[in-house]
Amino acid sequence: MKLNNKARGIAWMVSVGMALSLIGCGNLSVPQETTAAQQETTAAVQQETEAAESESETAAAEKTIRVVGNLSGLSLDMGNAFCDTMEELSGGTIAVERYLTGQVGTNDEDLCIGLSEGNFDVYLTSDMLATWVLPEWLGYGNVAFCFRDAEHVQKYWKMLENDYGLNDKMSEQYGVHALVTDAVAVRTPRYITANKEITSPDDMVGLKFRTPSVEGVVASWQACGASIVPIAFGELYSALQTGAADAQENPTDMIMQGGFYGVQKYLMLTGHQYGAYLFHVNDGWYETLSEEEKGWVTEAAQKGYDLFNEKGAEQDVQYIAELEEKGMTVIPADQIDIDAFKEKIIEPVLEKFKDTWAEGGWDIIQNL
Repeated sequence: MKLNNKARGIAWMVSVGMALSLIGCGNLSVPQETTAAQQETTAAVQQETEAAESESETAAAEKTIRVVGNLSGLSLDMGNAFCDTMEELSGGTIAVERYLTGQVGTNDEDLCIGLSEGNFDVYLTSDMLATWVLPEWLGYGNVAFCFRDAEHVQKYWKMLENDYGLNDKMSEQYGVHALVTDAVAVRTPRYITANKEITSPDDMVGLKFRTPSVEGVVASWQACGASIVPIAFGELYSALQTGAADAQENPTDMIMQGGFYGVQKYLMLTGHQYGAYLFHVNDGWYETLSEEEKGWVTEAAQKGYDLFNEKGAEQDVQYIAELEEKGMTVIPADQIDIDAFKEKIIEPVLEKFKDTWAEGGWDIIQNL
């Protein structure tokens, strides 16, 4: 990348000055204050150079894409994979601005609204927007044991798009759409941790169980006799430590992040629920793109999804092993009466929401 005239001039003066200084000093050591001054000047030149390069790149770009998220770990890798692919495919004609780690905000609802209002162009998040437009279908996805595996989740999202107008509704109501491609990013399954072994619904009775405050989730475990305690994730370790909560459920990455292996003895591989991440796009910005550029966006999303799905499955296996090494007793799925859980949960929950969820929706999902 060429420097602008100002940067070249500064760089030339600094190099000449340093050369003359060395000639004049011969074998004498350079005074410390002189060295520090040269280092400061060199750093200033570097900053000037980087700024010039950035200005040049932005000037060369025909369009800009502002990508937002509140991401960490593997989801952050997915966001960066999207951005890297856009840079590569566009060859610099689209300038990529990354705000992936909460710089724009950390509240999902606010960020969904910000995307709708065109404050940025792409937002990587979970299913909040889908829940706003298809609550009668997303409710089912929150019921424990709705999905068999990650492949089942993929079929569910394609069904929402192809058969129930997911993106038509998003576009109509909020001016955005989700990039539902060949495979969305499916989070690893959620598992139960506790200080006792849980292998049947009977073991849940009276348990102070922390779950997200989502109606399908709460109803599922209440049907097993658990007492649901709504506790913020940041306060969950302390709650488990003090006995304010007896147990909780999360994917392994969150169990590791929360350090729950320090206050929970058992990890039950129930695999009872799956979430998903999707790239969401502002329609107004999207329609400024050519068909080729729209293809780049889809390809970039797919690269991100593929990375997340591949690495997530590997990470789940790795974290289970690490949690066992840290002292947790792992109870595999074949030692848990999953059928008994389903019998306890599904019928009461479906009955509870029969007037608000899509009629026959459970059977439609199960037959995918």
